Amino acid sequence: MSPASPTGRLAAALLVAGLGLVACDGGRPDPDRPGGSDPSTGGSGSAAAVLHEPASTWELRADTVVPGGKFVPLAPAGDDEVPQPGGVVVGEVLVAAITDQAQDDADPGARPVTPLLVGVSAEGKVLWKQEGYGGCWTPDHAALYCTRGDALVRVDAATGGSGAGADVRVAPGSTPILDDGVLYLVVTPEGTDESAYPPPFAVAALDATSLKDVWTGPGGLAELRGYGAGSPALDLSGDDVSVAAWKDTPSGQADATQFELDRASGKVLGSAHLGKSSFFERPWTVHRGFGDDKLEVLLGDEVLLKLSGQAWDTQDSRLTTTEGRLGVGSTLYDVTTGKAVWERPDLGDELSGWRWTSDRTQVAVTGFDAKKGTMVTTYLDAETGKTLWSGPGTEIAPSETPDAFLQVATDYAKSWVVQALDRTSGEVAWSHDVSALGKEGYDDGISPGGPYVSDEAVWVVGAGTLAGFTGFPG
Repeated sequence: MSPASPTGRLAAALLVAGLGLVACDGGRPDPDRPGGSDPSTGGSGSAAAVLHEPASTWELRADTVVPGGKFVPLAPAGDDEVPQPGGVVVGEVLVAAITDQAQDDADPGARPVTPLLVGVSAEGKVLWKQEGYGGCWTPDHAALYCTRGDALVRVDAATGGSGAGADVRVAPGSTPILDDGVLYLVVTPEGTDESAYPPPFAVAALDATSLKDVWTGPGGLAELRGYGAGSPALDLSGDDVSVAAWKDTPSGQADATQFELDRASGKVLGSAHLGKSSFFERPWTVHRGFGDDKLEVLLGDEVLLKLSGQAWDTQDSRLTTTEGRLGVGSTLYDVTTGKAVWERPDLGDELSGWRWTSDRTQVAVTGFDAKKGTMVTTYLDAETGKTLWSGPGTEIAPSETPDAFLQVATDYAKSWVVQALDRTSGEVAWSHDVSALGKEGYDDGISPGGPYVSDEAVWVVGAGTLAGFTGFPG
């Protein structure tokens, strides 16, 4: 199982999250809620025109911006993550990071060089270059937040400028969440030992525009002492702010507790012990056995479902759907009844890569076709399990628009091709060979990042070159 595979990436995500302590913003992308848009589409939800072949393409080399430069992740990769180059889309700007690879290679033991952030337009123009920013996030693809030293600042994606910001340190591996004009963050409390294990944390709430405190200081400073945060830790789907916290145990299984914080004040209202290797998916609790081989779904203290096997990958980290369906192996289950909704054993089980599309309307199953010598993805109707179509595929989930899947199909050796697939028929609407981008980084096992999508453009970020596609008719 490769780190890039759906099952591999899910296992890695759960490991980072403290063996399964994952809670997210309800797991329900909702364009009408701040921060609720689909991250894979650039937040626009309207990029259906990418089904038409782009009128123009362009390339931007990193070394023309920074001598010896390479594109790198916007935030440092974890120990179990491949440092794939990438960026975030904010409006019609792609924000990416470039570092002087030659300088890094010359002195590998030196402190890593802080990447240079760049804002690139849909036409490939470098709009700005800024030093000093660290990790960056865009909860709604309209606002950009970055670290600058020990502060969090709001960055203008069109100019790269920023104000004074807030004196908070975003906890490693966490992601700020925007909800109703408030930015919620998992933070490392001031004065704590950042090398402690589990890593200390608290919860902060900031005005999304001014970054002024909504609460008087971080919430849960006393109650969360001695716990570590999952990634992501926050759940804003209920009336309060919920945070998953864990303590380590001699067995290596994380012991989970769910804390509830008042939205107005940050005061801890109460907590509920979830148990070892557990995470909360409102209203259910999911227990995972050590090694992800067993899974239980509970409602309160009642066990609704016991299963063995690999859960399907999801882009929002939530295994259960809002109506209570969960995929394991080659079967979709209804956790409220404990019964199978449909089964597709003909497509294989956990040895194939099973994943939900981000809108949960389809299920994708990716496997290697020995006769064709290529990866093939079969898309199923999520309600019935019936095959919609099969076509070229990769182990990495594509970027989605309402009408298209955008992916980089590859043999991980010499061929990388950007493809736009009609998500109704599976037909390749257009394709573009970007093998040169793939080969730039593949000596180190690094494939291009993306595709990233806005209303007007598609971007793919290679180790040394950024490729763009624009001028879509319609």
